[in-house]
Amino acid sequence: MKPLKPDLLRGWLLASAACVAMLAGCASPSATPEEPGAQPTASPWLALAPSALGCAAAAQQRLTVQPPGQQGRELDALLEVDASTMRLAILNLGQMVGTLEWDGQQINPQLSRWWPAVLKPEQVLGDVQLAFWPQQAIVRALPAGWSLQVSGGERVLRYDGVERVKVRQLDVNALEVVYPQGRWSLRIDSPGGADLCSNAVKQG
Repeated sequence: MKPLKPDLLRGWLLASAACVAMLAGCASPSATPEEPGAQPTASPWLALAPSALGCAAAAQQRLTVQPPGQQGRELDALLEVDASTMRLAILNLGQMVGTLEWDGQQINPQLSRWWPAVLKPEQVLGDVQLAFWPQQAIVRALPAGWSLQVSGGERVLRYDGVERVKVRQLDVNALEVVYPQGRWSLRIDSPGGADLCSNAVKQG
């Protein structure tokens, strides 16, 4: 696997998602409109409690980032969730790109020089939660104007009826996050299963 060039790595982070690994936003990292009448171009910051996942989980994941018209690139991610904390680490060839820690109240980012300043940690964590947290918890956290449609193995997040992010299950171990506005996609392979709680400890 070849190292990512800085512009490709920045592009992946801007298309972030996870997404755990996850991780991707398609254009602007803004979570809500900055001016009246403006439309956000990425997903909202869900700010879900780590415990809302419903289990304590740890997953080592492989991310395959597919920019428009370019060859796919791979990154590694480590995701850990317990009742009080969510931790996400993103690596390229063993080198740390950044770590994010969320305790349900505050985000603690530790970012390397490869991490673009325009990308908000809230965007990354929000997309991870969109992909893996339970549907009911996501729906309750959505701001006005946003809606989540779930059908079969797909989750479609819309703003005012316009599709912004689609998460679909490819198989028991893999999810694909698609950003139609920017024509990016991110495949997340989780060897232990895409359902993080299937082999984890349930939180009582």
